Amino acid sequence: MRLPVVATALVSISLATACGGSGKKTPPGPPPPDGPRTESVSLADVGLEASSLDKRADPCSDFFAYTCGGWLAANEIPADKARYARFTELTDKNDKAVRTILDELAARPPGDQLGDFYASCLDEEAIEKRGTKSLDPHLATIKKVKDGKTLQAAVAQLHAHGIPAFFGVAVYPDFADSTTNIVYLDTGGLGLPERDFYVKDEFAPARKAYEEHLVRLFGLLGHGKASAKLAADVMALETRLARLTKTGVERRNPMAMYNPTDLAGLAKQAPGFDWSGYFSARGNGAPGKINVTTPDFVAGMSAIVKEVKPDAWRAYLTARLVSANELGLPRAFDEELFTLDRALSGVEARPERWKRCVQATSFALSELLGQVYVERHFPGESKATASKLVGAITATMNEQMGTLEWMSPETKVQARGKLAKIEALVGYPDAWRTYDFPITRADYATNALHAAAFEAKRQFVKAGKPYDRSEWLMPAFLVNAYYNPLANNTALPAGILQRPFFGAERSIPANLGGIGMVVGHELTHGFDDQGAQFDAQGNLKNWWQPTDLASFQAKGQCLAAQYDTFEVLPGKFVNGKLTLGENIADLGGIKHAFLAYRALRAGADPVFVADGLTEDQQFFVAVGQAWCSKDRPEEALKRLTDDVHAPPRWRVNGALRNLPQFAAAFGCKPGAPMAPTATCAVW
Repeated sequence: MRLPVVATALVSISLATACGGSGKKTPPGPPPPDGPRTESVSLADVGLEASSLDKRADPCSDFFAYTCGGWLAANEIPADKARYARFTELTDKNDKAVRTILDELAARPPGDQLGDFYASCLDEEAIEKRGTKSLDPHLATIKKVKDGKTLQAAVAQLHAHGIPAFFGVAVYPDFADSTTNIVYLDTGGLGLPERDFYVKDEFAPARKAYEEHLVRLFGLLGHGKASAKLAADVMALETRLARLTKTGVERRNPMAMYNPTDLAGLAKQAPGFDWSGYFSARGNGAPGKINVTTPDFVAGMSAIVKEVKPDAWRAYLTARLVSANELGLPRAFDEELFTLDRALSGVEARPERWKRCVQATSFALSELLGQVYVERHFPGESKATASKLVGAITATMNEQMGTLEWMSPETKVQARGKLAKIEALVGYPDAWRTYDFPITRADYATNALHAAAFEAKRQFVKAGKPYDRSEWLMPAFLVNAYYNPLANNTALPAGILQRPFFGAERSIPANLGGIGMVVGHELTHGFDDQGAQFDAQGNLKNWWQPTDLASFQAKGQCLAAQYDTFEVLPGKFVNGKLTLGENIADLGGIKHAFLAYRALRAGADPVFVADGLTEDQQFFVAVGQAWCSKDRPEEALKRLTDDVHAPPRWRVNGALRNLPQFAAAFGCKPGAPMAPTATCAVW
């Protein structure tokens, strides 16, 4: 289930270039007579990569091509990936480090949780021999579905094992009182990536591929000639669910996603489904406050329960169960489930088994594995260095908020107060989680179900209890970062604190353009179109003066309209409203990281020119190098529908074209593509 309000996350040349569309390259001018001394160094000396750049590209026309052209030419998308990016490179590096840990533990005698789980995943012979037996308890419950009561029992059992079906239930802090956790009832249970795949003509090929996949899947389960009818039933049911599901843009409105009720109120909204039985089966018959994210969906559930035939329900729940357990099933199922991935993303091959087992172990035992990873691969000085950069960017952002002409003093006090209360989690948790579910080397599918059940229960029992703001929402080895508006905190895991984002030995411009941009991005999420609706305590509460809020929204509309013009595929453009929060965060994050770098280097002597690039230019090159990436066409189309981030090319070009500091650094003439006369600014 997706968070109802996203805890938002992220993934050289010897001459400087003066540009305005001309492409003419000239070295930087000499410093003024009374300026600091300059010292010539290489890009490698400051922590940047000369090989990533394309000397032929004009940075004022396409900075992504300028900073990533060399990388793009040198890298092809691997057969097992739909997107290949600098994030992917670093993730692959981390996966290899984690594999070394897991291989070592798996070579020991049974008894180590990590080693046993990983070894069971690698044992394809045992998985093949076991067949679908590990799913038998759930298949038996599904076979009993004949009415609303038995449907409730099956859905509750699947949900208790982390299998999405029919709707989603999760526990998050209350939008109105973030100190307490409550239940959130959300949409969910679709086999295709997003509701638009069911309702838009452009995804007709995906729907056809999905239904054909379901026919083959039911064939593997022994349904023979009935498989086509069962597949059509699943498709019809999921289409009904999709039509009641909010679009990605609609989900970006926290106020509309907050519709609190209780168990009695839920029973009135959706009679015909045994809600009391469901929550009792999940271990909490008195859940207290329940937030309904999509009232239209809940209102339509009763008709769906009543009108959909039992055979269709059984087929649908079976498909959801099998699809969620591909790694634990025989090769024929695994290969069939891959055919759908290939149709939707264009990926040509499955990742090697060890890679998938590393990811599965990482999901099941994330903090146990994170603890070992940090001990072996996270230098002690990195946490302190990264924390200092977070402090510098926060201070810069606070200073800049005080200078905003469009914001009144009253709103500035509120904004700066919220910023001051943002807690930065750096590297890894202070205390590590333990896992007490059974693991055997003989049955991977059951291990995976136990792991999912452990996590589902761990989350569900939080309902009605105080919210723990210190809990990490990502494992320490993940190459990512996030801001959580409900906790008003941000996390920077150890996994991303590496090149091309960060290095304790890298220069200030390189680090601030890399990890500084990430830090600034996450901090700015506290003030994007969603985050700005939550106060310093993480409550959904308006802290804006009316005129300031109108100005802020107008600035966001400017940015959304601009991104709507960015063409990704022929005739396919970025959705500016869907990606607005990330675009605000990119623009604000880069701006504040740049100003923080300038503050840290104020009065420096000497200043370093790296392969002809000034320190300002080095900063922006570091930004670009972090986002080098390429997508398969199928993946690019899918992401335009279900990804709240703009494609990497436009995360670079879209943000930098709005920054006067970028145009000044590269001497871009007004009107150049990267220095348009009409720009947008938010923070």
